[in-house]
Amino acid sequence: MALLVGVVILGMIVAVLFYRYQFDGALAAKSEEWSNFGSYMGGVVGPLVSLVTLFAVLKTVYMQRELLDTQKAEFKELMAKQDEQLIHAKSEANRARVQAYQATLLNVLERFTAEFRYDATEQLAAAEKVTADGRSILESVVAEGNYKQHADDSRKKVAAFTLLALELSVHEFESVEEIQAKFTPQMLKIMYPDEYGDD
Repeated sequence: MALLVGVVILGMIVAVLFYRYQFDGALAAKSEEWSNFGSYMGGVVGPLVSLVTLFAVLKTVYMQRELLDTQKAEFKELMAKQDEQLIHAKSEANRARVQAYQATLLNVLERFTAEFRYDATEQLAAAEKVTADGRSILESVVAEGNYKQHADDSRKKVAAFTLLALELSVHEFESVEEIQAKFTPQMLKIMYPDEYGDD
């Protein structure tokens, strides 16, 4: 910008020197001569100032365009970062949901395991008391067999729940639906083997 101002000033100096050289270098004594000098200066310097103004406007437009391009690039970068943060936040929220569901399912499995372990212990204790009930030997043997069978079924469920809990703990899941799809059929097979057991 300083260069353009320097060009205008240099142009004015050259125009004045040229005018003085052409007309003997003396100051004018008549108003008409001053009027002619003003017209001369306006004719020479005016287009020069217009040209410099045009360059200044073009430079301003170019600088504004660069600023807009920079702002556009920064906006795109900001949007990309926000999209990345949003994806990360969604991923973290989904991961937290999956972990909470896994923890809940592990608690359920632990409760079932404790309940069936207790049931097995109770059935075995009942089997030992059968002979003291005053039943016949045949009734005692049948009752003891039933209690032991029931205890054995409960122990099998405890083992199955333990394996299921272990599998749930070590497997990486992407969603709650994936956990449900994998473990609901297995839970049904353990709880209701006659209805959902292997064909």
